[in-house]
Amino acid sequence: RWQRGAEMTRARNLLLLWVLPVMIVIGLVVPSFAGPMIFDGRIEPARQADVYSRAEGTVAQVMVAEGEHVAAGQSLVRLRSDLDDLALRAAEADLTRAQIVLTRAQDRLNRAERLSLSGSGSEVATTEARIDLELARTDVTRAEIARDLARTRLADTEIRAPIAGYVAAPQVRLGALLEVDAGAPPLFTIIALDPVTVVYEVPYADRLSQMERTGAPDVATLLRSVRLDLLGADGRVLARDVVPDATAVAVTPETGGLALRATVPNPDLLLRPGLPVRVRATVIPPVTTPAETVTK
Repeated sequence: RWQRGAEMTRARNLLLLWVLPVMIVIGLVVPSFAGPMIFDGRIEPARQADVYSRAEGTVAQVMVAEGEHVAAGQSLVRLRSDLDDLALRAAEADLTRAQIVLTRAQDRLNRAERLSLSGSGSEVATTEARIDLELARTDVTRAEIARDLARTRLADTEIRAPIAGYVAAPQVRLGALLEVDAGAPPLFTIIALDPVTVVYEVPYADRLSQMERTGAPDVATLLRSVRLDLLGADGRVLARDVVPDATAVAVTPETGGLALRATVPNPDLLLRPGLPVRVRATVIPPVTTPAETVTK
């Protein structure tokens, strides 16, 4: 009995010799993680597009209003198009005429080549017929280009939404004369509301300390370990477990901070561009097993 007790004591001591170093190593390598940090943020569109007119003309119809949802390619404004209709019809007529001339030129060349082979025609007549055919082909090409330009001008009299989203800041009215002016404001802005983007700024010193605490080798790795909650002015949680997906290239000189962005699903459309929010950021510690720790 005494010998069995001595053996159990020796086994326990050996176990402690293995376990204590592992516990010490774990305590040395596992970083301490601070609690959640709070930053000021704002909601911005994840995607938006300004709408301009590529044609000059009088507004004949405005087909959407502010706040209305539109699909990509949906008509927003229609300009008077009677002159463009006539221009397209004239271009199509010119193309038809050029195609007829081309057919006749081909027939003349075929006849000249037959006469030349039979000895009844001259080589000069055949050469002239070939030149006429090439000129006729050129005229058809020019007529096709003119027809396509007329179609494009006519299509431009109907202004369409470049993306799906909601109509904002309309600057057009019935009867207005639109001109192609690079300095003019957009006719509309189309804003997609799902998803949206939250933008917030982190002091650069905090960014460096986070990387030291987590042992993250680069910014991308650090961002994958961050989880964001968006809070309203009343403290209500508007979104949970959002992961940052982009960071600014440069530090803001006035604040010494680095702007970060995160894409936020917004199916209920509660988050609107311009909305101020509080961003609660939490760094999730990596899961490290004892075996991994000893190996490291």
